Amino acid sequence: MTDFPRTAFILGAGLGTRLRPLTEHCPKPLLRLGDEPLVFRAMRALHQAGTRRFLINTHHCPEVWTQAFPAGKFLDAEVRLVHEPVLLDTGGGLANVAELLTDEDRDLIVWNGDILSGVDLAAAVEHHRANGAEATLVVREQGPLKNVRITDEGEVTDLRDRRGATDPTYQYAGICVVTRAFALGVPKEIESLVEHFLRRVGERLGSVQGYLDSSKLWLDLGTLEEFEKLRAELARPIRGRLSVEEAAGLVGYLPVVNEAVLKGGSGRRFQRVANLSGHTAVLCVYDDSRPENRLYGPLARALRDKAELNVPLVLGEDDPQGVLLLEDLGSTDLWSLAQQPAFPWPAFASALEQVARLHREGPAATEGLPLMEAFGPKLYQWERDYFRENVVEGRRFDRGAINEMETLAKELAGRPVVTIHRDFQSQNILVRDDEAWLIDFQGLRQGCAFYDFASLAFDPYLKRPDMDLWRIEIEDHAREVSEWKGSADEFTHLFHVAATQRLLQACGAYGFLGRKQGRPDFLAHLPQGLANLAIAASLTGRRKLAALAKELAAAPVSAR
Repeated sequence: MTDFPRTAFILGAGLGTRLRPLTEHCPKPLLRLGDEPLVFRAMRALHQAGTRRFLINTHHCPEVWTQAFPAGKFLDAEVRLVHEPVLLDTGGGLANVAELLTDEDRDLIVWNGDILSGVDLAAAVEHHRANGAEATLVVREQGPLKNVRITDEGEVTDLRDRRGATDPTYQYAGICVVTRAFALGVPKEIESLVEHFLRRVGERLGSVQGYLDSSKLWLDLGTLEEFEKLRAELARPIRGRLSVEEAAGLVGYLPVVNEAVLKGGSGRRFQRVANLSGHTAVLCVYDDSRPENRLYGPLARALRDKAELNVPLVLGEDDPQGVLLLEDLGSTDLWSLAQQPAFPWPAFASALEQVARLHREGPAATEGLPLMEAFGPKLYQWERDYFRENVVEGRRFDRGAINEMETLAKELAGRPVVTIHRDFQSQNILVRDDEAWLIDFQGLRQGCAFYDFASLAFDPYLKRPDMDLWRIEIEDHAREVSEWKGSADEFTHLFHVAATQRLLQACGAYGFLGRKQGRPDFLAHLPQGLANLAIAASLTGRRKLAALAKELAAAPVSAR
């Protein structure tokens, strides 16, 4: 927001008695967390929002404050230290700095220097101004000391139960927005700011408002145990933070010169690297954005050693840093081979054989590993909703098509449960000497075998004109390697039911990544995905869903 308050008042004059002996020679806000003082985190958030002047009151160990800001600057913002020889408490501290405010200071942010918070500062200021408040307290629904009473309309009616109000209680987050007039009206006395809040509540109801902060981060580091626990957590490496060059050096490799960065996504970066002997490997740097990223290494070892599947050998891993070093299987995948005039049937057949082995051996091989959520009513519904939200969007959705989608899960739920790949498509299958090697299996989970078989057969990346014919071959070989005991007609039906369900998810992913994640390249695959969905749905007798898919496939694709 362009007119965010230019000045913030940081309360830094406390004695920090609860954190002794750490605070004997250091003010609490200047205790170090990670590689910087605690208060820098609040100041950085304020600076990013628009603050360009910090007023900080000091009392205990004032020389440490001077050492922290020797040039009177934080980034490009002014820092002015206001020393209190006699501790003035929070109200007196605000009154003492109020005279430093100018006509440019319409509002002022007041922040307790020992508070960590993820509050949306711009939203809090907008709320403050929209409601015409003199002061707006940032509050939370949960906390150790819920003693601010606020009406459903957002008006503060009591603090510390001094006025006998009975409205719902909230935790004060140690952050507030006040007008310059409010700050100038605080008495120059040694008292808590709470006293002036109470005076204004009594004089004009609505003058003090509450802003509900629902962010995940809020900490009042009130005990030595809490502080040490947080400090230990912050001292741990941040998974995925290393650059590719730093990560390669960690495992004794260097990025291959002139080698393009390999495909990546979902919080993972890939790069081909080489050691001093010239042996190449594939480096993966992963973060915590998706929980399954950490599963790749353990799953690769289990699938290779226990199930004897063709998966990359794990050469090394540093999980705290988010670094994984894998056997280099080359760059030829099933998709690239399928671009050639001759269909690469041996490689496709090998892929089906590998995934069938995964279905058989996977449960025992992965026992004890924390796999992703198994397929069931909840996950199937999520895939349907994913399609509706990211592909259908604002269009009128026929109730008949919705009903047809809902029946897919019921048919698949009755099938035997195996360990499935879940993203078994042509770009996740590498090929070496006509043998298939499985990658990107971190989303492994329990589900229906038909989901994997159909994922490959109806893969939207495969746009060959003869794909309809080869799809029949894939189905026949899948039936053979799965050792299916039922009728061929039943297999065919379930094969197309699973294809329909899978394509709802795939099309939803293309829409989500293309329109909401800034990856328009994925939208190029949406028409083929919808065309495949129309075919699969029609082969299961779901005519309304097929018609919808056909209509959507014919519509212009936009990144709206």
